[in-house]
Amino acid sequence: MSAMPTFSPLTVGYEKKYQDRPRQEVVALLEFPFQSVLEIGCGNGATGQAVKQQFPGTYYCGVELDQVAAQHARKVLDRVITGDIERMDLEHYDLIRSPFDVIVCADVLEHLYDPWNVVQKLHQCLATGGRIIASIPNVQNARVLHNLVGGRWTYTDQGLLDATHIRFFTLYEIGQMFVRNGYEVEQVISSCDPDMPTTGPWPRDVDLGLCILKQVSEKEVQQIFTFQYLVRARNMAKPGGEL
Repeated sequence: MSAMPTFSPLTVGYEKKYQDRPRQEVVALLEFPFQSVLEIGCGNGATGQAVKQQFPGTYYCGVELDQVAAQHARKVLDRVITGDIERMDLEHYDLIRSPFDVIVCADVLEHLYDPWNVVQKLHQCLATGGRIIASIPNVQNARVLHNLVGGRWTYTDQGLLDATHIRFFTLYEIGQMFVRNGYEVEQVISSCDPDMPTTGPWPRDVDLGLCILKQVSEKEVQQIFTFQYLVRARNMAKPGGEL
């Protein structure tokens, strides 16, 4: 008797899930003085290792839910804590006493049940004026819109509709998450699809195949063809999280 066929986009191999590639676009945003970094979801530690190589003397601490990935990260980072940032007692792990200059959340916030609370919670271990650097996928992307109009919201093992994504964001909602939780957004970089329309005049209609967006501005078309935003936000709160 043949086995019952099974399918789930949540079934992802370890090697595919934790690709050992540094996020160089994150490293490029570290263009200010800093001495310490806390990375939420550090994976194998590839980005932290790149930071420590480029900026010798940097203290780099990672938080990682996956025990196998955390074990790899311990080989290259100064400290790695295994645990869930949503349930973690920051004081218990001594992450509050000496606030960090930078917190990195690269493709992490969309995987959390309450990313808004985590962004607020991180005030406790981020120095006043310190920065959060986050990369967040854009659900307003043209490919998602095209498929949705066609009746498809198909989860995959990675990408915009990664099956492990719990929350979905547009540029506006990303800004709201940071600004309303005591941060000033100081830089946003869009990673755009190569087929983004670049010619005017603006506003103009944009054909997405199954639908036509009417009279879209140049700013709006960039948002529609962005698949990921890289955000750097400054902590405007005092130690302890008070504004």
